[in-house]
Amino acid sequence: MCDMYDRCVGLGYHCESTHQIRRITGNDRAHFFDWLDLDFESVVETIAGDFAEVLRPGMVEPFSDGLCALDRGSDIRFFHDFHPTSGTALTQSDIDRQFDGVRAKFRALADRWRTLARSSAHVLYVHHDAFDELTAADLRRLRLVIAAAYPRHRFDLLWLRRTPPPDGAALGPGIGWGTVAAAPGRWEGDDAEWDAAFRAVRFAPPPPPPSPSPSTEPSVSPGAFTTPIPSVTDRSMSV
Repeated sequence: MCDMYDRCVGLGYHCESTHQIRRITGNDRAHFFDWLDLDFESVVETIAGDFAEVLRPGMVEPFSDGLCALDRGSDIRFFHDFHPTSGTALTQSDIDRQFDGVRAKFRALADRWRTLARSSAHVLYVHHDAFDELTAADLRRLRLVIAAAYPRHRFDLLWLRRTPPPDGAALGPGIGWGTVAAAPGRWEGDDAEWDAAFRAVRFAPPPPPPSPSPSTEPSVSPGAFTTPIPSVTDRSMSV
């Protein structure tokens, strides 16, 4: 695996990986699979299908007694993007009313994914196998799917499990593994375990901000009142 990366992007399984990647990297820039609850096959099929099966009209319904919304087209469970109008349980009306806004958000995140994968950035993708369900062959398949979709993309995969994989030697180039023990009662996971898993991973420093260009705007005298311009930050993509 590479000794330095420009970006670190999570590929599920659930919120623990999103929280820990953002904590470790200090970067809360949103990516498509952040804060979603989804199985490994949903990740593979979503990337292979260029996100086309996610959030199709008429395919999203309340799930798990209304605790989340299930997208039947992709088998992705959305716990944070649809909100009940009253009480704690989502209804179909809640989902239908909010659907266009949620779909627009994930279309934008899909575009962000494609832009990054087609850029010169060296990316580390992290899949958290929270229940030790996968094999080395599954990770090789995921890497092949990403490489086939983006032939010039420079990336590696980090496979994080609860226990060491019995077939770790069969992973092949561009795939590494690590362990992060569960932290019962703490959805965020164990910080020390995640720190240890990332100890050998290095990230390139962010590029310096561009030098300010000479202002052509009229100056404002001290104490003058100005109306602030609302800013749109990347948190508008976050949940």
